[in-house]
Amino acid sequence: MHPLTRYVVIASMKRYDIGIMFANDEELDRPMDRDIWLRECFPEWGTYLNRQIEAERVEKNKLVLWWFGACAFYIKTPGDANILIDNYSGPSLYITYEGGGGPVRMNGAERQEWMRCNPHVVDPWAFTKVDALLSTHPHNDHCDIYTIKPLIKNTKCLFIGAPASCKMFEMYGVPKDRILQMKPGDKRKIKDTTIKSTKSTDFCALRGGEVRPGKTIDEVGLNYLVETPSGNVYHAGDSSYHDYYYRVGSENKVDIALINCGDSPPSFTDKMSFADAARVANQLRAKVLIPMHYDNWAITEGDPAELEAIVKMKYPNLKTFIMKCGGRFEWPTDMDKGRYVYPRQEERARPELSWEYGDRPRVKLVVE
Repeated sequence: MHPLTRYVVIASMKRYDIGIMFANDEELDRPMDRDIWLRECFPEWGTYLNRQIEAERVEKNKLVLWWFGACAFYIKTPGDANILIDNYSGPSLYITYEGGGGPVRMNGAERQEWMRCNPHVVDPWAFTKVDALLSTHPHNDHCDIYTIKPLIKNTKCLFIGAPASCKMFEMYGVPKDRILQMKPGDKRKIKDTTIKSTKSTDFCALRGGEVRPGKTIDEVGLNYLVETPSGNVYHAGDSSYHDYYYRVGSENKVDIALINCGDSPPSFTDKMSFADAARVANQLRAKVLIPMHYDNWAITEGDPAELEAIVKMKYPNLKTFIMKCGGRFEWPTDMDKGRYVYPRQEERARPELSWEYGDRPRVKLVVE
């Protein structure tokens, strides 16, 4: 390519129509303001992942899940059940003792900045096929207005949670006939999938001041076992370590355990340590442990390599799978892969049409 060749990326309002066009100087300038920037650049992945998920047809005896960062997972089954858990489409959080709860109430801090680190890989306004949104507890990053509002409008999904989350659903405008309040042991059938609620051990949500004194953990939070014909997924929300998970593993079949972990500051326990996350997965008798929540808040960010080392050393029958934001996991196909790798798209290369190696360029260059 001539070193003086000019080009510009022209982005249409449909993010997936972005293409490279060669242009003259007169075409390089176009209207630009903050609203245009936000629409064209956020969410960072546009609707790419939404469209991929909607087009997915899950094979018999398989199960597919996607990770959107933090505790947000989308589960899809052969019977086309579409389950979304704890999706967070919100910004960084600035929490004060007077106006919020959680860790600032636990450690007495006047203020904390929870800076979001992970990208927005899905567009909540582009969801159309969600059958159920599960909320593990009413913290903003698990019961999210930026997710709930578009799901009310663009889907027929059911909103499921403990009483505290259901109260939030109603405050955000969810019709009462689309809210399902659950307690530990309750079940709900959705297509070929059963949602079973289990007890939460999220003591941060219980003690953090979001609810009146005297409330029980069952009123504040739930964990979920998603039972599908192909395998079962356990989502532990923001729960802390507890021997209770030995009972869960004894009474249920768990194939995939989604467990929060990270590096909590010395002043409070918000995330499980990597050692505790591994221990919980072992108690659940899970076959694969997928860690979550270590990625999205700067204040508790951790390195999942620590988890891999612990599991390898102590739990030889347990496998780990380290996701990347926007990554896809297919059960049981991917259980031995260890880490997700973004597609490199080598199969799309066409050397015979390449400017570099071929003799059939498809675009005329504008060279100065």
